[in-house]
Amino acid sequence: MKPILIILLLGFSTLSTLPNALASESDEPSQQNEKYAEIDQAVNTHANQIIQKNQQWQSRLKQEISDVKSNQQDLDQRLTDKKQKLAVINQKIAALNAQKKTLSSDYKNIVDDMKLVQEAYQKTIRSLSQQWQQSPTQLIEPQRRQSLENAQSHPGFPNLVRLNELMTYAVGDIKMTAKVSKSHTAISFEDGHVSDENLRVIGGLMAVTDTKEPQFVMFTDKLPTAITPNNSTMSKNISQWLTNQTQLLPLDLSQGRMLPSLADQQTFMDWVKKGGEVLWPILILALIGIIIALWRAIVLFRWHPLPHLTSLDENKDNRVKTDLSLIKQQLLKASHTPAASVLVNSMAIDSSVESMDLRLKQLMLKQMSKFERGLGFIALLAAMAPMLGLLGTVSGMIETFQSLTEFGNSDPKLLSQGISKALITTQAGLLVALPLLLLHYPLKRRAQALSLNMEQQAALLLALFIESGDKHDNR
Repeated sequence: MKPILIILLLGFSTLSTLPNALASESDEPSQQNEKYAEIDQAVNTHANQIIQKNQQWQSRLKQEISDVKSNQQDLDQRLTDKKQKLAVINQKIAALNAQKKTLSSDYKNIVDDMKLVQEAYQKTIRSLSQQWQQSPTQLIEPQRRQSLENAQSHPGFPNLVRLNELMTYAVGDIKMTAKVSKSHTAISFEDGHVSDENLRVIGGLMAVTDTKEPQFVMFTDKLPTAITPNNSTMSKNISQWLTNQTQLLPLDLSQGRMLPSLADQQTFMDWVKKGGEVLWPILILALIGIIIALWRAIVLFRWHPLPHLTSLDENKDNRVKTDLSLIKQQLLKASHTPAASVLVNSMAIDSSVESMDLRLKQLMLKQMSKFERGLGFIALLAAMAPMLGLLGTVSGMIETFQSLTEFGNSDPKLLSQGISKALITTQAGLLVALPLLLLHYPLKRRAQALSLNMEQQAALLLALFIESGDKHDNR
C-alpha cells in the first residue's frame, strides 16, 4: 500500500513541475537543486504523513477486525445460548401440548362420564317411577311419586342432595319389602264402583284387600283395581296366611301384571282375533287338509291288498299245471281289492304275453294314480301353512315397527304385544303343518304298500300266464 502511494505522489509532483522545469531550463543549476530538495522534502513529508495515516488506518483496521471478531464470538455465544433456550422452550411447549392433550382427553372423558351418569340417573329415575307405579309400596309412602316426577323433570346434572334422596328411597323400598303393612285407600272394583278399603301390603310384591276373601290389587295410572282370581283357593290361602293359620302364601311376583290373565282366560276366538287376517287362510287350509286326509284315510284303509294267487291243479298223470280259470275266480271273489280288478281286466281272451303286459301296465298306472290321489295336495297344504304363518309374522312385525316409529318405544308393552300378535300366525302355521305331515306319512306308506302288492301280484300273474302256454280261454 505504501509504495503505491509514494509512486502516485511522485507521479503527480513530476507532472506538476514538468512545465516549470521546461520553462526554467535556462536557470541556474543551483536553483534547480534547491527546488528539487524542497520537492523531495515535501514529498518525504507528505509520504511520512501518508505512512502515519496508513499505520493509523492499519491499527484502526486491526482494532475493528478484533472488535468484529470479539463481537462475532459474542454473537455466536449469544446465538448458542438462544438456541439452547429455544430448545428448552420447545421442550416446555411440547410438554405443555402433551399436557393439554391429556387434560383435553381427561376433560372429554369427564364430560362423557358426567353425561353417562346423568343419563343413568334419568334412566334410573324413569325405571323407578315405572316400577313404583306398579309397586304396592306406593300405598305406604305416596309422596315419593311426586318427588320422583320432580327429579325426572329436572334437566340438569343431579346434585348430591337428589342422589342421596334417590338412595334413601331405594333403601326404604328395600326395607319395606320385608314387611307386611296396612294401608287405607280408594279401590276400584270390577263392577265399576269405588270405595275406600283396608289393604294389606305384602312387601313389594303384592297388595290384597283386608276382607274375608282377599282380592288382589292391580295398580293402574288412575285408581288401584281389585281383581278376584278364578281359583278361589288362592283367596283362602291368603286369608289363612294373614290369620297365621298356614305358612303357605301364594305370591304374585308380577306385581299385578299377571292378574288380568287370572281373571280373564283367553278363548279360541280371542286367539283368532289377535292373529289378524292372515290367520283365517291358515285355518281354512287346516280344515281342507284334515277333510282330505280323513277322506283318503277312509278310502285307502278300506282297500285291502290282494292275497297270494293259488292256481295249482293235479291231473291224472300226477303233474301240476296252472289253471288260470281258478285264478280268475279267486280274483272275482276278492272284495275291496283294487289289485284284483286290475288283474281281472287285464286277462283278455286269446291274449299274448306282450298285450297282457301292456294292459297290466296301463291299468296299474291308472290305479296307482287313484292310490296317490290327494296325498300331494296334503303335502302342499302342510308346506303352505308355515309359509303363510311366516307371512303373517312379517306383516305383524312391520306394523309393530311402524307404530314404534310413530309413537316411540317408551312403552315396552307396545312392542311385546305387537310381537306376540305377529307370532300367533307362525304358531298357527306350525300347528297346522305338523298334524298334516303326521297324517301324510301313513297315508303315503299305505298307498305305496297297495301299489307294491299290485305290482307283485301282476308279475306273478304274468309268470303263471306264461306257464299256461301263453293262451287261455275266458270261461
